[in-house]
Formats: sequence, C-alpha cells, structure tokens
Amino acid sequence: MSGAGKSTACRLFREAGFNIIDCDLICREIVEKGKPCLKEIVSEFGSEILTADGGLNRSLMGKIIFSDPDKRIKLNGIMYPYVSYSVINKIVFSDSEYTVLDAPTLFESGLEGICEKIVSVTADKEILIKRITTRDGITEEEAKNRLNSQHGADFFSEKSDILLVNNGSDEDFTREITKTICRIRKENESGI
Repeated sequence: MSGAGKSTACRLFREAGFNIIDCDLICREIVEKGKPCLKEIVSEFGSEILTADGGLNRSLMGKIIFSDPDKRIKLNGIMYPYVSYSVINKIVFSDSEYTVLDAPTLFESGLEGICEKIVSVTADKEILIKRITTRDGITEEEAKNRLNSQHGADFFSEKSDILLVNNGSDEDFTREITKTICRIRKENESGI
C-alpha cells in the first residue's frame, strides 16, 4: 500500500543484512529509453506518453493508469514479464541468505509464488492519504485514486504470512520490523 511504510521497512531489513530487490526501481529501469518494454508500451498507448527526449512521461502515465483500471491492466500485462525476469535474475545471483522483494504489486505480477514468507505493511486509509499527499506533493483526490487502484488492508491480511500495521510512531514501527526480522531468522533456523 502506498504510504504504509514499505520503504522504511526495507531500509531496516537492509540494515539487518537482507538483500533488497526494489521492484519500483526495476520498473523504472525496464522502461528506459530504447528498452523493449518501453517500445511495447508506446505501441499500446501511443507516443504521447513519451517526453521530448523519448523517455517515458511517468507523471502522465500515472494519471492515465490510476484513473482507468483497464489501462492499468494493459500496462501491467506489458511490464510484469520484464519485471519477473529481472527479479528472478537478481535472486539467482544474490549472495545473501535472505532476499526481500520490495514489490508493491507482488500479487498482480504473480511473484508471490516464489516467496517463502509474505510480509505486508498497511495503515489506515486516512493516514495513507496524508502521507502520500505530503510525500508526493499530489492532491488528496490523486492520492485517493492511487489508493483505490490498490488492494485494501483486508486483502493483505488474507494473503500475508505477517501483516504489519503502521498507524503509530516511527519508533513503534521500527520495533515491529525488528521483531519481524528476528521472527524470520528464527523460523528459518528451525525450518518453519
């Protein structure tokens, strides 16, 4: 969920020695100018989604897909095979005992099938809206559209092995992540 604290959680996992694969970064890399994925996107959405220098106009693309679920599905259908290939490649060549996928669209991409544990971070909608508008400098309406395009907390509660609710202070959330890291290591050592 956008604004829930996923980046903070990943930073804490990284500090604890976990390899982090940032799927948002992969999404940016696969749509760089000249990449096959970008060519497919232009073929589907038209050249108006490009900047003057031939790169993807991420702001315009975001407005298109967050306001039209069918277009979001089309974009995801183009991008997810490229993302999956890159993620699996990074896992195979990782030298860390633990890898965390920082994957906002884990379930949509089908990557949950390669995960041993699924940890999700959620927060109440009002808190998410405030965090997103402050962080991204967008309107409340744009933040609501973004959240409405994502699964809600109930979905993540059902699909996750560990659900972290980040409605409190940074200190409270840090304590929960630390407990989660210890739990994952303990379960791994005992073969759970």
